[in-house]
Amino acid sequence: MSGPLRSKQGCWTCRLRKKKCDEGRPNCSTCESLSITCYGFGAKPDWMDNSEKEKAVVNSLKETVKRTSRRKATTQYSKQPGPIITIAPKHSNGSIQNFSFGSGSTHQDCVTTLLDHESSQENGVNVLQNESTDPPSPERGDLISGSMFSIPADDSALLMHFLDNVFPLQYPMYNPGISEGGRGWLLALLLRTKPLYHAALALSVYHRRIILFAKTHHSCRAATLLQQEKHLEICIKLLNQLTQNSCPSNRRGTVTSVIQLGFFELFTGHGNTWQPHFRAAMNMYQKAYKDNLVHFGLADKSRAILCEDLPLSEYEPVVVEEVVNFRFLAGTIIWLDITSSITAGTRPHLLPYHSFVIASNSQTKLEDIMGCKNWVMLQIGRIAALHEHKTQALQQGHFDRPEFEQSVDDISREIQCGFTQGALEGFDISECDSTTTLNTISDPLMFVTHIFAYMASLYLHLVAHGFGELEVLNTAISGAMRMLQTRISMHLLPALVCPLFVIGSVARREDEQFFRKVFSSPPLLDPLLKHRGRILPILEEIWRRRQIMPGFTWKDSLELTHDIMLL
Repeated sequence: MSGPLRSKQGCWTCRLRKKKCDEGRPNCSTCESLSITCYGFGAKPDWMDNSEKEKAVVNSLKETVKRTSRRKATTQYSKQPGPIITIAPKHSNGSIQNFSFGSGSTHQDCVTTLLDHESSQENGVNVLQNESTDPPSPERGDLISGSMFSIPADDSALLMHFLDNVFPLQYPMYNPGISEGGRGWLLALLLRTKPLYHAALALSVYHRRIILFAKTHHSCRAATLLQQEKHLEICIKLLNQLTQNSCPSNRRGTVTSVIQLGFFELFTGHGNTWQPHFRAAMNMYQKAYKDNLVHFGLADKSRAILCEDLPLSEYEPVVVEEVVNFRFLAGTIIWLDITSSITAGTRPHLLPYHSFVIASNSQTKLEDIMGCKNWVMLQIGRIAALHEHKTQALQQGHFDRPEFEQSVDDISREIQCGFTQGALEGFDISECDSTTTLNTISDPLMFVTHIFAYMASLYLHLVAHGFGELEVLNTAISGAMRMLQTRISMHLLPALVCPLFVIGSVARREDEQFFRKVFSSPPLLDPLLKHRGRILPILEEIWRRRQIMPGFTWKDSLELTHDIMLL
């Protein structure tokens, strides 16, 4: 036996567990509350010598703590207010950093740090130390206490509101099959990724606050705003730890958390504060591919399926969950990348990856995520890159028109091939006056892809010729308008914001009222999605400038849209 330990260092059990001890006698209350053996304050037990027996005692203590904590959580959670959390991060001087809702500065500073950190890390983006692919555990001190079902009543209501209401607003076309586990991967990711959990709850609070604003008392509105800020601050605080900790067990959760912060900034309509979030997610995705997904917390079998782009067949649930989750994440990032590049006037950030990630035969299918087939989105990304190339070449004085026109012809042929090779059930854009053809379109994904294909054709013309020579587009414009006015289903409108804007920008005078109605009424005009309220005024200004500025170009129109995301 060794000499006695000074009492101020706690009982031997707490010291072995590296926990704070209240030094109660004869047994400390910490050990008693967890129903574990308190080895007292006397001489050091002779088995505490890093031997196998010590390891066995440690493991036994851990198992007992887990069982006791789960049991107590189910019986006492309703009496407990939950763990006390310091919401705002502390400065070095110990003061609490204030969170200013809507300013964007806290969010943007956080993500700017992520971007800087991403570019400087050779081993990839660091992930929260306390993120885990295991279920939440009180022994680890997770915010979601007890068993995975021990969630406060307020949180559970908000969590279901996110799954049932907010997520469908973000992804109106997403409808996973039973074989893919439905949205089970999302629920699992929410429950084991604390930043994502709080980002989702913040979005839910915001959505409910906006919907119920007119029905609630001022004091209630103030309370929900504080609740929203609390969840945002916790999320940001945890994400800030990325620059301090390194544990790549759940980077999928981290990237998804950053994307949800981007959606929050986008939906609240605060300028371009969404941009650094989405760019950070793109950088992390790019790093993941460069590292062959080794730092994404994936099982070996899941990583092999993803790297070889294999179809998902009969695999164990964990593999199905990981593959479905990653492909959804990859498709989302590519979709956001292409869409943001249209109004920014730049090439897609991930353009080099488009040719294989969203190839026509790729297992990552954008139509399952946002409604449009891969081949169309691939060409839209190429058009965005062509626009940046043209702009830069003209600015630098070495614009090669024959080369540019060759690229335009190549993209135009690809768009036509998408129709003529049966990618759209034999629909040909040159035959868009055929009412019979229009009446055969019943599949929602086919309809959305048709509209995006029209958009691609019109977008290519705008990049090549601006708003001049629109008469050559009469056939395409007429076909697009006929589909929108006679075949459109209201529930599909939220998936068509981007093509509606591009088609609307070249609308004829008699068609302008259609776009006024669409962009000023539900379902496009949603109280949660404040950014959509800025689209119609931009279209109105484009129509006005087309009339008074003969040389008005697509580049000129983008001066009005640099911080707009067409979602």
